[in-house]
Parts: sequence; C-alpha cells; structure tokens
Amino acid sequence: MNAPFQPTDSSGPVRDDYVPAADYISREFLQLEKARLWPRAWQMACRAEEIPAVGDYYTYDIADESIVVVRTGPEAFSAYYNVCPHRGRRLTSGCGHTARFHCRFHGWQWSLDGANTLVVDREEWGGCLTDADVALKPVRIETWGGWVYVNMDPEAAPLAEWLAPAKDFLDPFDLAGLRYQWRKSTILPCNWKVALEAFNEGYHVQTTHRQMLEYMDDVTVSHTHGRHAMFAYWEALPMG
Repeated sequence: MNAPFQPTDSSGPVRDDYVPAADYISREFLQLEKARLWPRAWQMACRAEEIPAVGDYYTYDIADESIVVVRTGPEAFSAYYNVCPHRGRRLTSGCGHTARFHCRFHGWQWSLDGANTLVVDREEWGGCLTDADVALKPVRIETWGGWVYVNMDPEAAPLAEWLAPAKDFLDPFDLAGLRYQWRKSTILPCNWKVALEAFNEGYHVQTTHRQMLEYMDDVTVSHTHGRHAMFAYWEALPMG
C-alpha cells in the first residue's frame, strides 16, 4: 500500500507519487534540459510530405537551437544546424524551397549537401579556410512513419532503437500513409511539460470536457514502456 501523499518543498526528489514543482518553474532545471535533454533526444522535426520536392526545406526550432531539414533526393533528407559557420547568422526561417543555402550577411553559399560553394573573395583569406571549416554542420536525421526526426547527438542510439517498443505498437496503423489536413500552432505562457501533461491525463475530462462523457469514459489507462508511455481512454458504456 502506498504511503499517503506528503507535500514537500518544491525542490524535493522525484517519487512515484510526486514531482517537485521546481522541475516546472526552475530556471536551473530549464538550463539542464537545454544542455542534457534536447541535444540528446530524437525529435519530430516535420512530416515528409511537408517537403515533397528536392530543395524543399523546413526550419525546426527547439529552445536556443535551430535546425534546417531539406529534401536532397526522392527518398533522401539532410539536416544542418541553421547557422552560417562564419558569423553565426540564421540561414532559413519557416519553410520554403531553394536550390542553395545563402547567407544574407556576407553572401556565402552552400549546396543542398552542405558543401560550401561560395566564399566571397575567398582568396583574400590567405588560404586559411578549409572546406571543412566552411561546410554546414550536419545533424543526424532519420525517418519513421512519415515523420522526419533529428538528433543533435552524433552518439545517440538509432531511431528505431530509441522508439522501441512504441514503434511495434504503432507500425500497424500505417502512419506513413496518413496526410494532415490542417494544423494550428499556439504559444503558451507555461513550461512545456505543463502543456504536454494536460494531454496525458483524463482526470480533467469530468470537469473541463463534460460533453465528451457521452462518447467516452473519463477512466483512463496509462502504461510505461521503456522511455515511452501509453495513454488511453475506455469507451463509454451505452446509457440507459
């Protein structure tokens, strides 16, 4: 039998029945996430159908980092840090199409494979610039289920290993064959975990979404599977 909940200070340890408030409001914890979480996690950057033609790109921003994902072939994608290796200017924003990446500060250019094709007046640099110096810095990229994933950690486990065992549960649904019809983005004035966890529990349905009780019960089931979790509703029983 679990011990009764006993509130502790906001910086106490995580327990099965308690997560300290500091994990949601601490600036230090946010900095740790920027240093240890986002650079090491596989992240959904975009859908493959959002960049259908060679040269189509999508700019993915997370915390202080920006990554540009580009289709380089019929079934090939590349990703780079969205920064000019010269003075650090952003190269893209949003999504679009290009035959080359271009820095609008000093005019440097790169092909879709990240190789530099132009340094203005390169000969005046006295030969100190190597091709590796001026190439775009690549980011690991893999695809699954129609999604394009990126990972800033060159030593991270392959995507299939990272997704296991969730991948086995989801593969039968043919996510790669789905096409989105619309999307809406909203910037919320809260920690990202607060927003995410609102969609990972059904306890609030009986108060916030009572109209849904006609179609589903507010009893929910959650299971952990390795680094992943599964959340589901029970179907509501017929009334009467």
